[in-house]
Amino acid sequence: MGKFAICAGIGLVSGVICFFLSVAFLCFFLLLYWGFSHTHPDMSLTYKVAAPVALFAAFAGFMISLFRVFRRVPAEK
Repeated sequence: MGKFAICAGIGLVSGVICFFLSVAFLCFFLLLYWGFSHTHPDMSLTYKVAAPVALFAAFAGFMISLFRVFRRVPAEK
């Protein structure tokens, strides 16, 4: 059960980090778009796009860490 909790924590942290990185990247992208096209884009689009990206990152982080925990070969004595 402890390994599962650690993997869930890794998944949660990776999802949160990826969410904020996605929001920051998309804000810069939309500001560049605004500068070149002179039309004001909908800035709430960043949260709408970053949420599925964060969910995928959380799921991927959880599954990769879970796979690595149970894939480990026990140390030979």
